[in-house]
Amino acid sequence: MSGPSQHEFCLMCDALDAQLGELRARGVEITRPVSEQRWGRLTAVRPPSGAELPLYEPRHPVAHSL
Repeated sequence: MSGPSQHEFCLMCDALDAQLGELRARGVEITRPVSEQRWGRLTAVRPPSGAELPLYEPRHPVAHSL
């Protein structure tokens, strides 16, 4: 492996559209349109830090539902 390693932290939710509605109502900026991935639906929000934080609704089995 060459170069520094990369990591990405994503928040997962059960109902992305409902969660986005709640976040918008609180004034949170949605920074990416929702996209369909093979593993789920993905978007991102901007927290007060100014960074971008991915948020997704999984389309795969998750540990807490087993």
